[in-house]
Amino acid sequence: MLLTVMQSYELLAKYGCYVTEACDKCGQILGPVRYTRKNETGAWCSRQCRDGAEAREPKNCRHCGAKLPEGKRRGAAFCDDACKQAAHRTKSRTAKLSVTKPSIYAAFCTDFRVAEGEGLTAPVDAENEASPA
Repeated sequence: MLLTVMQSYELLAKYGCYVTEACDKCGQILGPVRYTRKNETGAWCSRQCRDGAEAREPKNCRHCGAKLPEGKRRGAAFCDDACKQAAHRTKSRTAKLSVTKPSIYAAFCTDFRVAEGEGLTAPVDAENEASPA
């Protein structure tokens, strides 16, 4: 974000440096190094402020973090097909079940309880539940 002239002079009087721009996300003062996007307004102090959680170091694999091999195209995200598949598998495992297509096993598990942090426990029995064991 661009600072007003008054803000720039206040910073000059207080800190001894004249600045005209601050990060659009966190507000940090921008020096000669700034992160921008082509055909977009705005300037950011870091790749993390600009891209958010999906930020990654260029020329590194998105899954394993290794340097990309020579010959990979510009903008490639994964070092090989195995890393691409592994990243997809970890992403799909964390996703929730579809609301429109529930799991076929959901109907069979209605009489089971799920304790927090554990798997399925024994079937719920109304007679055993009432008496402490």
